[in-house]
Amino acid sequence: MRLTVEERVFILESYLKTMSYAHCRQSSFEKFRILKLNITRPIEEVNERRLRKVARNMVKLVGKCTEMN
Repeated sequence: MRLTVEERVFILESYLKTMSYAHCRQSSFEKFRILKLNITRPIEEVNERRLRKVARNMVKLVGKCTEMN
């Protein structure tokens, strides 16, 4: 089942507000009757993007530190 834009936005907003997968799953089910499997993917995508951003920042920081030495 494909999620609509409204459903995806709601899932991500709910997750980012509470940083709780359980709360996000419960509120999404109450509002849209979205199953657990459909909630996992958007959250994983957000977490992957965050990890990539942190990794890029770390590489920049390491680069700056090596330039200073």
